[in-house]
Amino acid sequence: MAFPRQIPYLRFLTLLWGAYAAVWLALEGAPGRDLLLAAWGVALLALAGAARTVGRRRLSAGQVVALAGAVGLAAGAAVVPAALAAMALKTGLHAHGPEYTAAQIAAVWAQWPLWLIAGGVAGVGLGLVALGWGARRQDGSKP
Repeated sequence: MAFPRQIPYLRFLTLLWGAYAAVWLALEGAPGRDLLLAAWGVALLALAGAARTVGRRRLSAGQVVALAGAVGLAAGAAVVPAALAAMALKTGLHAHGPEYTAAQIAAVWAQWPLWLIAGGVAGVGLGLVALGWGARRQDGSKP
């Protein structure tokens, strides 16, 4: 399977993320919104990075699934630190005292193993979907 150099709809999803980030910045702190911002941003970076790194190369089915799983694990591992950085940024920009309690920060940090597993599973799942999509395209059927 040839890995695509460009991910469909990536530019549109990035614009939506930017709009969400603008709205997120104006709202008061909520860890769920911070995690959504971080997960979405990390996923966009992971997809763009994978396409740029291995785009237009032919990969075997095993390589596609292994690459997708590894990228998913790395992205999952990056979600919580990105969310904590977003929380720190928002606290610094709003400048009206602490935006988050210590319990909220600890709760986000405690989710790190969950995001690691979710990223790996999502990566393998997307790799399998990409394989299926690539097989359908080679058969001449519409994706």
